[in-house]
Amino acid sequence: MESLQLEFNSVLDLFGGSAIFSYYAKAKNKRVIYNDIFSFNSIIGKALIQNDTNKLNKDDINNLLKAKRGIKYKKIIEKNFEDIYFTPKENKQIDIIVQNIELLDDNEKKASAYYLLFQACLIKRPYNLFHRKNLNLRVNFNGGGFGNKVTWERSFEELFSKFLNELDTLVFSNGKKNLSLNTSALSCKKTADLVYIDPPYFRNDDHVSYHAKYHFLEGLVHYHDIEKFINPLSRNKEILINKNHEFESKINFLNDLDSLINKHKDSIIVVSYRSNGIPSIDDIISTVRAYKRNVKSINLGKYNYALNRNNNENFEFLIVGI
Repeated sequence: MESLQLEFNSVLDLFGGSAIFSYYAKAKNKRVIYNDIFSFNSIIGKALIQNDTNKLNKDDINNLLKAKRGIKYKKIIEKNFEDIYFTPKENKQIDIIVQNIELLDDNEKKASAYYLLFQACLIKRPYNLFHRKNLNLRVNFNGGGFGNKVTWERSFEELFSKFLNELDTLVFSNGKKNLSLNTSALSCKKTADLVYIDPPYFRNDDHVSYHAKYHFLEGLVHYHDIEKFINPLSRNKEILINKNHEFESKINFLNDLDSLINKHKDSIIVVSYRSNGIPSIDDIISTVRAYKRNVKSINLGKYNYALNRNNNENFEFLIVGI
């Protein structure tokens, strides 16, 4: 974007996800408004973008990992998710950790603590996803290119220490009042000089929604409501909390995108998309061009990830409307 000589002081990241773009913008001294429809992502946004320091320390994480005297802990994960994502011992630990996080009276510490839990849960999962019941892949792993058995089996104690050190390094102040929000993209009332749009995308094969991939983490944020929202028909017991169809339909995608760009037509628009997506890059360009006279398409090169079997035809693009 700097090569385009765009002038902007603030950024709105509407589909914040893992906060990579927001973090980059924060490092470039922009005021950042991070947004994501999922509560767990908005907490990651608080830990990395909104927080200027990491208040959590080693004593705090030692207290998070141990059951406290006098507290009767619920066993929601242990009772409902046996043999799905984690071992019995890990399920018990997750129950304890979540309820200990809830006892923290400092919201900045709470965001940091959830960040450690989310990262630990992700790194212990094959493919870092939750849309399949596949604990057996991890337990019976005998080699292959999709994961790391040593990493999967690292304890929560070890992983919390690792990610605490990481957080100490990552969190910083850029002198701006940055913000993390938790709304749908179309419902977000904030705006900025530059609006970054990195929506879900569809391929020719079956689409697995973002919610389906990370529902377990979303459930942890709403721990006491989990049992009311478990889908009894799914093998992986998908937790339906905050399941939303915005930008999750091929039929409605362009209409949703049109509405979103119209809402932010006075800002610089940057859309991130991939060449093998449906709708096509040309469709995305046409939608942006309806509101912006100067539209540039930038090929960022191949987009590679573990589950993609056809990387030669998968390129990442930025469509910039000025």
